[in-house]
Parts: sequence; structure tokens; C-alpha cells
Amino acid sequence: MRFVTLALAALPLPALAETYTVTSSPTAVTVYSGYAMVTREVSVDVEAGAHEVVLPDLPQWVDAGSLRVSVAGAQLGSTRLRTDALPPQPDRDSEAVIAAKARIERAELALRDLDDRILDASLAAKAAEARLAFLTGIAAKDDLPASPETLAGLGQMIEAQTLAATQAQLASQRAARAIAEDRKDLEREVEDARASLVALTPPAEPKALLALSVAAQTAGSVTATISYPANASWEPTYDVLLETGDSAALTLRRAALVYQRSGENWEDVALTLSTLAPTEQVLPSELFPPMLRFEDPEAQAKLEMQRNSLSADMAGAPSPVMEMASAPQPNFDGPGVSYSLPNPISIAQNAEGARVELDELSFDARVFARAVPARDRTAFRMAEATNASLEPLLAASTAQLFVDGALVGRSSFDAVPAGGEIMQAFGPIEDLRLRYAVLDRSAGDRGLISRSNARTEEVRMTIENLANAPWDIEVMEAIPYSEQDDLVIEWTSTPTAAAENVDDRRGLIQWDISLDAGATQEITVEQVIRWPDGMVLR
Repeated sequence: MRFVTLALAALPLPALAETYTVTSSPTAVTVYSGYAMVTREVSVDVEAGAHEVVLPDLPQWVDAGSLRVSVAGAQLGSTRLRTDALPPQPDRDSEAVIAAKARIERAELALRDLDDRILDASLAAKAAEARLAFLTGIAAKDDLPASPETLAGLGQMIEAQTLAATQAQLASQRAARAIAEDRKDLEREVEDARASLVALTPPAEPKALLALSVAAQTAGSVTATISYPANASWEPTYDVLLETGDSAALTLRRAALVYQRSGENWEDVALTLSTLAPTEQVLPSELFPPMLRFEDPEAQAKLEMQRNSLSADMAGAPSPVMEMASAPQPNFDGPGVSYSLPNPISIAQNAEGARVELDELSFDARVFARAVPARDRTAFRMAEATNASLEPLLAASTAQLFVDGALVGRSSFDAVPAGGEIMQAFGPIEDLRLRYAVLDRSAGDRGLISRSNARTEEVRMTIENLANAPWDIEVMEAIPYSEQDDLVIEWTSTPTAAAENVDDRRGLIQWDISLDAGATQEITVEQVIRWPDGMVLR
């Protein structure tokens, strides 16, 4: 579509062969994490020579520094973005908007015609009412005929006419009510038609004008592609399905929730979702080597006393501020993955979140139970699988959890790199009951002054399998740890623990047990803690 806009003559443009003004709208969008790149593509047939291609309808907030333009079929000279003092633009409604306005007009005409029919049906009632009033007036007159025959005839006439008028009045009222029954449907049709137009036409936003200077060697079609950043985001969401049985499997049904606040509707755009995060940290963090020093505790105590005896003036002085290096922010480290939707999609700005179904990934899984008797009263079903896909699994704030087709709960989902381990909980196992009992806890005293410098403790953890099937169970317990040589922590357990410092977490102990149906397992842990005389255990 080509328009020669006389108003553009007011722009400070160089002498050109012709100016082509074309309307545009988003045609493709790539959405990243907290960021989107919107693309518009326009085509126009030009003659050979230098021309100006003008797009008058870009969002006003588009930044010239982040705007990117490419041209096919001609050589791009310069681009100029104007955000103020724009020439007036003619109305150019899309086909959908034109259809919505026509629907409103039809609905309003139908409602008006219905009201006319109701009035037509009511006319007979008004006429009958007037006739009744006239007849009533005749019957009330004082100068009625004296002749009995004439008076009887007049009475019969009044009776017959009153009956006919009343019947006509009632029939007219019934007809009007019958016609009016359709009014609610027509009113709803008018409301729906107006709502459709509102959905297609967001509040008018200020526009920017983009002028492209192009030079075509020969006559033909010139295609301009314009890209600019916009406010949008997407996040993954999962349905995590665990199938138990002889061959346990973990299936991730992946989808994406897309939100856009770009100030314009996206109508039938080609949508691409990217796992890259252009707005996140792009530079490596800077390290600041720490400076260590040791101090005499007695000298430090004296210094503290001196500080406490400072004058009120000094105490009220502002404290020095230590410059701290900002902590590095989490950043996804890995190759970006893009998902291109096979069909166009429309997403209204600020009005809706679009759910886009992606795909399913299935992995072989190991199903077991995890028990924390010190905190929980039941064990929890766990599934472990390896991400055998070639792409990372992004973290999600919401994931619905299913076991053998039944919804068991909702949870978050942690990010898993390609080849990494997936560990997901699937709710409590009521048939695996846990008990935790402290059997013995004591402190010993030594010296002339009673100072506790030793502590012993014995606990017993009980796991009972009330199910009719065996379970593999990982039992977890926390043992104190120390970084001081003089603080000695010794512990033993029956049976012996399978692993210490699980997942590189100091003091975290794990037992691996296989518990038959109806069986009970006890685990006892004894610990002895010793520290120097005169010290206090924290």
C-alpha cells in the first residue's frame, strides 16, 4: 500500500524522487527473559532512484540507539526517527477493526428496529386506552337519553366497545412484551461487539515516525525490516509426570507463559522464545582479595572498653562506611535454546498471559523415598533422572506434580543443565511412618567451678513401612560439625551410615535402607562433644 503524504513536505528531507508512506505492525517477536525484540517488515514497489520510505506508526518510546534497520532491494542511506511534531495521519483501520465496527453498527440498527416494533405494537394499546376513556366519559354524563330503549342501546354499545377496547389493549400489550423479549439478546450483542472493538483497539499511544532514505538501482520491490526492543517476558511452566511400576519414567510436559507490556497488541506474529538473557550480567565479576589479620583478644577487649567510654559527642558521630564489592548476580551459564512457534499468535498488551505448549521430554527414573525423622512424620516420594536431552531445563516457579496420572501437588522446578541430574519430590508417603526420640542427653562438670565442657546425646530414628510393597529409603540426619581443633565431635551410628557430608554439606549423614512391606527399621546415633574448660559451646 502506497501513500504520497503532502504533509511530509514540511519535514526537513532532501530532494527525493518520491516519498512512500506505509503502515506497519509487528510481524515477528523474539522474547527473552525480561526482554523482547519486535520486528516489523514492510514492502513497497519503487522506481529506480533515490526515495524516502516513511513508517509513521512506530511506538513513541522506540529508542534510536537500539533501533535496527535492514533493507532488501535497495541501498539504505540514512534513518531518521522523529517522536514529536508529526504530520497528521489518516485513519487506516485493519480488516478486523473494520469488521468489528460493522458488527457494532448492525447490532445497534437491530436494537433500534426492535424498539420501533415495540412502539408500533404499543400504538394499538394507546388507542384502546383512549377509546376506554371516551366510553367512560359517555357513561358518566348527566344528560343521557331518557328513553329506556335508547338508553339500553347506548349501554349495549358502551359494553361492546369497552370489551373490544380492553381486548385490543391487552393484545397490544402482549405483542409489545413478546417483541421486547428479544431486547436483552440484542443489548448483549451490542455490548459484545463493542468489547470486540476495544480488544482490537488499545488506547491510542503516541507514535514515532521513521524515515528511511533508500536508493534503488532498478525498479522493483523494496523490503525494510525494522527491529526494536520492547517490554515483555516469558517463563517456563511444567507438568511433571511420574509413572511408577517396573519401568519408572519421569516426563516433563513443557509450556511457556508469555506476557507483553510493549504498548501495542501483537496480532498474528511469528513468535520465538529464547533461553538467552540479554539483560543479565555480561561482564565477569571482579575479585577483591581479602586482607587477613590476627589480634590479641586482651588488647581487643581493652579497645572495646575504650570505645564504650567515648564522649557523647564522639558516640553521636557518623560511623565510617566500608566499601563493599557488589555480590555477583545469578546468571545462566550455557548455550541458548530457541523455540519457534509453528503458527502465528496474537497477544494483547497488558491484558493477558499466553500459554504456549512446547514439548514433552521423558527420562528413565529411579523412584525412592527420602526420610527426615528429625523434622517429618512421613517419608516423601522422590524421583531421580538424568537430563539426557541436549538442552538445559530452565527453572520454573510453578510445576504441577502427577503420580500415575493423579495430581499430588504443586512445586517449583530447579534448573538442570544438559546431562545434569533431576531430583524431584512428589509428596508424602503416608504408609512410611517416622519417629524420632532422644534417648539420652547429658552434660558433664569438671573443676572447682562447675563449667560444662562435654555433652553426650543419643537419638533413635524409627522407620515403619505400612505399605504392601517394599521401599528403598534414604534416611537423612544432621550431625554438628566444627572448624575449631579444640572442639571435638565424635559420633557413631547403628547401622553404619552410607555417606557423610552428602552433597558437600558438612554434617549431613545418609543411610540407605531397603524396607520390606510391614517391616520396621531403627537407627541409633550417639554423639559426644568436648571443648576446653572455661569455654562456652555455641
